[in-house]
This record gives sequence, C-alpha cells and structure tokens, in this order.
Amino acid sequence: MMRYMASGPAPAGRWAPGSSRRIPAGIRGFLRGILLGLLPVLVPLAANAQNPAGGLVRIDSVVVRGAVRVVAADVIGASGIQAGSLASGFDVNRAVKNIWATGQYEDLVVRLDESTGRNVLILEVVERPLMRLVRIVGLESISQRDVIEDAGLEEDAPLSRNGIARAEGFIREELRRRGVPYAQIEPRIQPVPGDDGSVDILLDVVEGQRVTIAEVGFAGNEQFSDEELRGAMNTKPEGFFWFRAGNYDDIDFELDLVESLPDHYYQAGFLDFEVLGDTLIVDPTTGKARIEVHVDEGDQYRLGDFRIDGNTAFESDRLRQHFTDDSGGILSILGLGEDRSRGVGRVFDVVAFEDAAEQVRQLYYDEGYLFAQVEPYWERATGPGAAPYTVSAGWRILEGDQAYVNRIGIAGNDFTYDRVIREKIYLLPGDIYSQALVLQSYQNIQSLGFFETPLPFPDIRTTETGDVDITFNVEEKQTGSLQFGTAVGGGVGLSGFLGYDQPNLFGQAKAGSVRWDFGRYINSFTLSFTDPALFQSTVSGSVSLFNSTDRFYQFATGRRRRAGFTTRFGLPIPGSLRTRFFVGYSLSRTEYESFRRSEDTSVFGLPPGFLSSLLLGITRQTLNHPLFPTSGSSQTWNVELNGGPLGGAGDFIKHTAEAQWMIPVGQVGGDGPNSAGIRFALGLGAQGGALFGDASRFPFESFWMGGVQFGETLRGYDETTITPRGYYPERADGITQVDRLGNAYFSATAELKAVLNSNLAMSTFYDVGNLWRGPGDINTSRLYRGAGFGVQLVTPFGPIGLDYAYGFDKPQPGWQLHFKMGPNF
Repeated sequence: MMRYMASGPAPAGRWAPGSSRRIPAGIRGFLRGILLGLLPVLVPLAANAQNPAGGLVRIDSVVVRGAVRVVAADVIGASGIQAGSLASGFDVNRAVKNIWATGQYEDLVVRLDESTGRNVLILEVVERPLMRLVRIVGLESISQRDVIEDAGLEEDAPLSRNGIARAEGFIREELRRRGVPYAQIEPRIQPVPGDDGSVDILLDVVEGQRVTIAEVGFAGNEQFSDEELRGAMNTKPEGFFWFRAGNYDDIDFELDLVESLPDHYYQAGFLDFEVLGDTLIVDPTTGKARIEVHVDEGDQYRLGDFRIDGNTAFESDRLRQHFTDDSGGILSILGLGEDRSRGVGRVFDVVAFEDAAEQVRQLYYDEGYLFAQVEPYWERATGPGAAPYTVSAGWRILEGDQAYVNRIGIAGNDFTYDRVIREKIYLLPGDIYSQALVLQSYQNIQSLGFFETPLPFPDIRTTETGDVDITFNVEEKQTGSLQFGTAVGGGVGLSGFLGYDQPNLFGQAKAGSVRWDFGRYINSFTLSFTDPALFQSTVSGSVSLFNSTDRFYQFATGRRRRAGFTTRFGLPIPGSLRTRFFVGYSLSRTEYESFRRSEDTSVFGLPPGFLSSLLLGITRQTLNHPLFPTSGSSQTWNVELNGGPLGGAGDFIKHTAEAQWMIPVGQVGGDGPNSAGIRFALGLGAQGGALFGDASRFPFESFWMGGVQFGETLRGYDETTITPRGYYPERADGITQVDRLGNAYFSATAELKAVLNSNLAMSTFYDVGNLWRGPGDINTSRLYRGAGFGVQLVTPFGPIGLDYAYGFDKPQPGWQLHFKMGPNF
C-alpha cells in the first residue's frame, strides 16, 4: 500500500487507488510528506499515460477513525466525499483542505482500502484538545482580554498554536509601543489531569523595565545642532506634557537612523551623510535611557547642472519649475520665510529633487501619458573644470503614447441609476485619460452620500491597445431617514422637530422632505422636492411649500406668520462643469402680531403684505465634502428682485455673496484618497450682503449679526448684539428692535480645521465682521473681532456644533459659548 504524507494540500493531479494522504503536525512530517507526496503524482501520471480514462474511483463507503469529540458525520460532511460518489485526486485534495480548515484536528490521514474488494475511504483523525482556560500571568500594561480577542484564543475551542503565536506577537508589539521592548514571554500548554481531551494555556510574561528616553545626544554634528536633529526624529526625549512620554520604540528609532536623519541632511545637500553608530544606555533601576548617535556629515553639495531629456509633450521650462522654483509661497509674498530657490548654484536638495520628479510623473498621468517614465538621476561632478562639491542632475523621460478612456463602468449600484453616478464623472469614453479627473470624479461620487464610505478607489485597467477601462465600485446604503428630536438655532430658541428626508428618491437623486418644527417660539411646516435632472436633462428644479408661525426670542414683542412657496431652476454654465446659474420665483404673505404689553412696535407693528420675488444666482462649488471640506472652494452670488412689475408690498433689491477656500496642509495616519487618518486644512471664508431700496415692510429681509443661531455669524458675541450703531447687549435700553437691523454687512473667517473622521471635526478660528445701516456706510477698517475653537459632530439627530470664542471688541471683552443643534447647522 502506497502512503502519501504532507503538511498541507497535496499537489493537484490524478489520484492512484491504494494511496493515502497525511498531514502530520511536525516539520519532520512536512519534509517527509514533500518527498513521498511526489509518488502518488508520478504513479497516476504514468498509469494514465497508458489509460487516459483512468483516475476516477468509485467510493463504496467512507469510514472515520479516531474521532472522539467530533461525530463521524461531521468529518465526512467536511470532506465533501460521500459513499457512492466518484472521487479523483483533486477531490482528495479538496477533502484534506476542508477537514484541515475546520481547525479541529492535530493530524489527518486519508487512505483508500481495497483489501476487501470494495473501495473504502478511511479518514483517520487525531483531534486537537480543547482549551479549558486561557490565562496570561504577569501582564500589567495591556488588557488580557484585548490579547485573547486579537489572538482568537477562546476557551472551550480547539487548541490553536497559531493563536498562541499571535498572542505572543501582539503582547510584544503592544509593549514595544509602550516603551517596554525587552519583555520575556513563555507560553505553556498543560494537560488537564483526568481529562485527556483538554489543556490549559498559560502565557508567563515578565515585562521588564519600561525604557524612557531621558536624553538624545549626537556626536560629529557641526552643521546642525542637537536640538535640530532631535526635531527631525520620531524618537524624542520625555517632556512636560502627557503626549511627550518618551517611550522607546526600537522600530521608530531604526527608521530615524535610516530615514529621518539622512533625509534631514540630504535636504541640506549633505549627500555623503552617514550614521556611524548608536548607543543606548539604560539605567536598570529607573529605566531612564540616554541615546547617543554618532554621525559623519560629509561635505555639502550644490547643483552644478540640471538637464531634462526626452520631453516633447511639455516644455523644459515648465517641467523645470517643479524643482527649481520654490521661493517660499505665500510667506514670501508677505515678506516672511526664506528663499528656498533650488536653481543652479543652490544647495542640492535630493529629497525635493525626487519629489519634483514624482510631480512631473503626475503631470504626465493627468495628460493621459499613463505609461510615462520619469527617471531622476544625479552624480557628483568630476573631471577637468568641474566645480568641487557640485552635482549634475536631471530627469530622463520616456513619454510613450497618450492613453484614452475606452470604457467607464459602474458596479454595485443596485438602487441608484447609472446616470446619477455618471453625472458626477468628469471623463467620457474617448477622452484622454487624466488621473486628476479620476480622483475628482471619485470624490464627487462619494460626496453624493448614497453609498458606504470610504469608497474603494476606482479599478483602472489597461487594454491590449494601451487604452484604459475604469470601473467605479460602490455599495448602496440606506439613505431615507426619519428625523425627530430637538434643535437650537434660527433665533427661535429650543424647539422640537419631526420629519422625513429622502435624498435619493426612486434611485434618481431626487430629494424629498417633509418637516414640522414646533415649540414655544415656532410652529412651522415645510414640504419640499428637488430634482437635479428634470426630465433627465441638465436642468435642475426645486419647489418648496411653507406655512410657519415663529417668534424670535431676541425679539420677544411679537410673532410672525408666513405662508407661500418658492420654486427654483438651475442651468449649467457652458464650458464649466462646476458652475450653475439659478433662476426662481417666490411668493409669500407675511403677517405680524405685536403683543399687547409691548412698547416697541418697530418690528411687529407692521401691516401684512405680500412679497413677490424674482431670484437669480450663480454658484461654483469644488469642495470635497458638504460638512467637513478639506480642499476645494465655493463661490455663490444671489440677487433677489422685489416689487416693481413683480407686484407685492416690497420694493428693494437684495444682493448676497459668499466664498470659501480650503487648502489641505497635512495628514496624520492613512495613505491614499480613501484612507482614514486625521486631515488638516486651512480655510478662508468671506460673506457680504447689501440691500438697496425700501424693505421696511419686511424687516426680516434685512441683516442681523452676532452669535451663530440667527442672522449673520460672528462668534464671541451674543445674538444680534452687533448693530449699525455699535455693540448693544441683548434687550439693552436705548435701542429699538428695528435699529438692530442693517442693510449691509461683511464678515470673514480664517480657520485651521482638523477632520478626525466623516462625523467629527475640530477647528480654531478667527472671525471679523460688522453691520451697517446701508451699502454706502460700509467701512471695513472697523470690524468686530472674535477668536476661539470649536467642535462639530454629526449625530443621528443631525449635526451639532459647540464653539467657545473670545470677543475682543465688547465693552468688557470675554469668552462666549455658542451651541447649535439641528439640520440647519
């Protein structure tokens, strides 16, 4: 009888009757199995050369031996081979894989017995013992539960030696991150007395002394101080604050020696820099450590010659700018920063040189040169006439042919129509391939909010002709939401709301919503519908019906009732994918009710009237996220024409404009467009408005400023406290309610934003703004200032925001807390 042993699935091939296959646990069995495993492959190949029809054996019965804890039927079921079936070598391979994959067995032998004249498949198994308990002794810095869950070591589960190894690796890695690099771990597998089928798993851990970096010193450095070199490293000595714990991480330290320090010197032209050695001295009683790094700085090199060869698609001057021009950017315009030009004669920055080569590659990719190769090279200048310590550098470019888009596919959209997604894609079949447009399209699809995020990056494949097939993969998510809860904002104080919102009606990106707001100061009902592609055209349309009664707590002398509708249509601007023009019409009736005890009737003592408005606007939007953008810009200008041929009681023209710019400045963690990580961005925003004519019958069409809830935002000040007459606290004497409104305003905001994830962001900001009686009174040299920090969070009940700001220009400067919750955040 021929036997086959292997520590894994046997090679695929014909299966010879009379052979057997075994998976022992030890390495010796593995090597023996590799040698013997060749025999059942070679023998059937020789036999089938004479009889091509051979190789299939009818299994008359299947017998399981050695199973104690597991019933025989489960073993046979896992094998996939049943009595009465025809089996080949491939079937036995699959049976071995399936049985072994259950994790229940320590050893396995598969044998075919023909001694009785019948084909009996024998499955001999040796069961793994069960882990009665798993204990980790001596581990103090890490949760025992975290180790067990990560390793998958469950009690009353079959023994897993891989799991024990994973647990040991997890402990070492976590301790290393906490500055405990020399832990001793001894795993033990102990049989349970009186129970041959169970074992106890014990991991004895001696953590050892925690190593804390107290000092990092250098020897051999002359061009850079110790402090500068420490700043270039990830390994830093402990500091005063909690985030400077000074834990020693041997992997981070190794990366400092082979990457961080060399890159720091390479950027300054020291191309011969070397780390000669390092020393770690640890005090065994305290765990405090001193690191000494010995370096050889070498000589500083300058750029002697820079060449670009092989380029025809782009002028050399344009490509050269990616490396030779960098004089400080915005800081240099402001007269700050240093001149960092990298032209001939300047210090050769090899890191920037290679980064510039990558930018040139990206430039080629964006113009369809998908197979372009940019090879950066540099060499020390030698020979007669060569200046000392200079390098000759350049790029060798092999452009290749431009790639065109062959096909654009969409996968995974089971509900959303293809055309909804295709409208967000800036490429068409036949266009020149552009990696930048692929990325912008990917971000647009993700910003729809109809799919699980982050989206997988598009699948990009080249065809035999060198063109490109692009597939955008999405996964649908539930988009409709029933909304209920409380909100603070809009000048109506605390209120409740109940509504339903569906941004993807019928899978066609049509949006419908119904909402009821109720509270002491408000009773409002709104029904709206938006179609981004009327009759599948490029024209968008929306209609909104509203009926509300509201009372603003800043103006407690009365209430307002409004009922009407607004409709609006959007048309694309020819030649611009991001710009749209809007035209609309609004008709509403407004009534005012002044409370009997109120003495100030300047706002609510007005007669009722109709407001008939023609709405015009233009907007351009490239922001990458509706709530937490980190790149792109947005500009909007709206005009509202009232009265005249339109009728109604109003007779004014109202202009409002808003602009926002976001610039990414860095990221911590994650890599790639669909990664997580914390993203940082600088933002600048500006808003303004001007009202010409007579809007006295509709005072709420004018502007208010202060706070975050009602009117124009200015943090650090209470609601409506910024007036054309200056700063007035809420309900202060000496000013009527109507005197708090103005017909012109301007505000601006600068912020540094950190987006932690798609639901949470933090920021620091600086606000300025003011309000004037009319457009002719605008004076931007007198602006109220506020600064602070805030957090924004998306919850199941809508976004909420909390800002803490300092108002500089109040009679008594001080801090102001602002809170806002609700869908209108």
